[in-house]
Amino acid sequence: MISAPPDKYVEVKDVTLSYGKEPVVHDASFALKSPFFAILMGPNGAGKTTLIRALIGLLKPVRGRASIYGLVPWRDRGAIAEAVGYVPQVINVDALAPVTVEEVVAMGLLSKLPPPRIISGAVKKKVREYLSLVELSGYEDRLFSELSGGERQRVLLARALIRRPKLLILDEPYSMLDFKVKCEVVELLYRIHRTFGVDVLMSAHELSPCMAYEPTVILINKKVFAVGKPSQVLRLDVLKAAYPGLTEVRGLIILGEDHALRK
Repeated sequence: MISAPPDKYVEVKDVTLSYGKEPVVHDASFALKSPFFAILMGPNGAGKTTLIRALIGLLKPVRGRASIYGLVPWRDRGAIAEAVGYVPQVINVDALAPVTVEEVVAMGLLSKLPPPRIISGAVKKKVREYLSLVELSGYEDRLFSELSGGERQRVLLARALIRRPKLLILDEPYSMLDFKVKCEVVELLYRIHRTFGVDVLMSAHELSPCMAYEPTVILINKKVFAVGKPSQVLRLDVLKAAYPGLTEVRGLIILGEDHALRK
């Protein structure tokens, strides 16, 4: 039972999600009290993206309930769009669509305005401010399609932050990046979390870039197996339940993906 005001919490209670007859997520429950820096961790196909779709209001549960600071995502879509900044996985942009970095970041503000949506001087100033925040000053005129994966992720982060959200929800923000860039992205997210008081919930199938920041880990594979700090969640008995392909080799726990943990 939550005793604090609901506007301090992100709560998922007995949520079942489905795109058809078979549940993709089954009876998931967890609560995060603000401020939080949290990781939704699980293997590919665990239902992480599906749960994120529900939290941003794109998918209504078959059963159960969820709330973000007292808002119901699939009912209070407008208020959720104000409170939550969503960052999708790094996207590919057709080279024939010459979208600039400035235009991508400006979308975060222009989407809130009625047509015609024009990048005014005031919007340009805000774009520069948030590009500086994500350490991409001077990138305004660069083509998004020509950026590296890590640079694209920072641009998408600036687009979400320019709306001044209370919560950032990120879907696999460091997938397909090399380990050094993964760590740089996570370090930036944690700095934003601490400096600006923005809550962070990201999905990932790999925890190692985040370990230094002691995140809250929600371990999921169709259902939630554990919630807590890494030392509480990354136990062999819990991991074996959540990762059916787990194997042990010479003191390492291989999770069947692209990473391993020492026992």
